[in-house]
Amino acid sequence: MRRRALLLAGGLGAAALLLASCGGGDAAPAPPVATPTPLPAGQWTSLWDADALWQQIAESTALVNPILRPTYIPAGLTEVQWLVSEEPLLRFTFVYADARHEKWLSLTAGQVGPATLSSPRSHQEQVVIRSTYATYQLYDEDKPSGNAWLVWQESGRWGAPDDPAVPNLDHVPYYIASRGLSRDDLSKTADSLKPVEE
Repeated sequence: MRRRALLLAGGLGAAALLLASCGGGDAAPAPPVATPTPLPAGQWTSLWDADALWQQIAESTALVNPILRPTYIPAGLTEVQWLVSEEPLLRFTFVYADARHEKWLSLTAGQVGPATLSSPRSHQEQVVIRSTYATYQLYDEDKPSGNAWLVWQESGRWGAPDDPAVPNLDHVPYYIASRGLSRDDLSKTADSLKPVEE
């Protein structure tokens, strides 16, 4: 039960932080209005360049193990972007989107924060993926392909045992956020994750 509480607290805040940076989340107590979520500005490239970007992530994100990438990509997502964080050794976010950037899916590793719900219309539940418990949240029950996320802990190493300034945990928080995709798409993407080969 304690592990589920930590999972919920870490992952919910992570998803809220990403969606807030995209313009769709709100940390204030008042529920936000459900509006389309734009993606952050950045350099987009073709899905064909994903392998090279994943290798860059593996080389720069030294304190995250395992670094997982999806082998299943929902239909229609043809562009990719690597969002470089302020602490690239500890975390990364990789985004897949359609050509108009209206439908997208992001995969983030190494992010924690306080638990938060977006609105009274949100729906949240515990699900099982990758043989472990995960938390799924849909931001608006009336929009099943609207903003949603899935968060869980992956066994491994996050941080370093000899550096008190960074985490030193036996798991890595992972989450997938999306817009314009189904819950099944999120689950399939999560279940398809495989370690990046260096």
